[in-house]
Amino acid sequence: MSEKKYVVGVDLGATWVRVALSDKNGKIIGKARERTDVSDEKAISNQIVRMVHSLCKKNSITIANLMGVGIASAGPLDLKEGALINPTNLPFDYVPLTKPISEKLGIPAFLANDCTAAALGEKEFGAGKKLNNIVYITIGTGIGGGAIVDGHLLLGKDGNAVEIGHLTIDCEGRLECGCGKRGHWEAYCSGRNIPNYIKMRLEEINEELKRRSTLSKKAQLSSQDLFEAAKMGDKISLQLVEELGVLNAIGFANVINAYDPSLITVGGTVALKNEDFVLPPIKRHVKDYTVNRLPEIVITPLGEDTGIYGGIAIVLKFKP
Repeated sequence: MSEKKYVVGVDLGATWVRVALSDKNGKIIGKARERTDVSDEKAISNQIVRMVHSLCKKNSITIANLMGVGIASAGPLDLKEGALINPTNLPFDYVPLTKPISEKLGIPAFLANDCTAAALGEKEFGAGKKLNNIVYITIGTGIGGGAIVDGHLLLGKDGNAVEIGHLTIDCEGRLECGCGKRGHWEAYCSGRNIPNYIKMRLEEINEELKRRSTLSKKAQLSSQDLFEAAKMGDKISLQLVEELGVLNAIGFANVINAYDPSLITVGGTVALKNEDFVLPPIKRHVKDYTVNRLPEIVITPLGEDTGIYGGIAIVLKFKP
């Protein structure tokens, strides 16, 4: 009788590395989380290897019983090299991943853009089962996406397809994106950049209304400050939330026009923590900007584990 096989899914972020062990059906057996080791370029791969060993030991599983390791990470990526190239959220020019991990563990290792992986995870384990046209959108620290069109996972020549956070939603380019370009969706609606949008709009809004807003009393703003103030009924905050909803709707419409999905699932910390303020304005306004029939738009049922499930799905799809 053949031994039971397991899969490792890795969600690699700028702040946290999350590793999970699952069976072939996506049932997670154990998880671990550590702050991302940025001491040098090789530290992250060493960290992942150590965390895999630790999880296996804790669950009485041998490395030989692992089918592979799937890594979901923000890019840019070089899929041929299995590495990150000038990653926007890590302080290195080059971060090798699949080769050192595969060599040290003796099993296949796979790399994919985190949102691309999340789309595959949604297809295999989430709301996208039995659907051939789905898009995953994350509204979190940044904005990103992954797409499956006619059953095919879109990768691109380097693995960086569906970089929807860098779609232009403001032709005037009032705000600069972290990539250095102007007018990008991420520059306005991501958790990192919502404070920039608030500051810009507070300078433009009626002075009397601004003085009444709790936002104007804060020396340093976060995206969550906006949503907390909106939950308390602050009029300016509610207005800004609606404006951001329109901008998000433009982004969603661009995605719908480009990929024509049956389903869009939405994740990321901004969306997951503030569903009632993020999704309704998108649904109200997206029809004003798209020519295609509207898809269903829902919060991902995979919650904060989309990256982990994506990593697991990568192994199941691409294993030899």
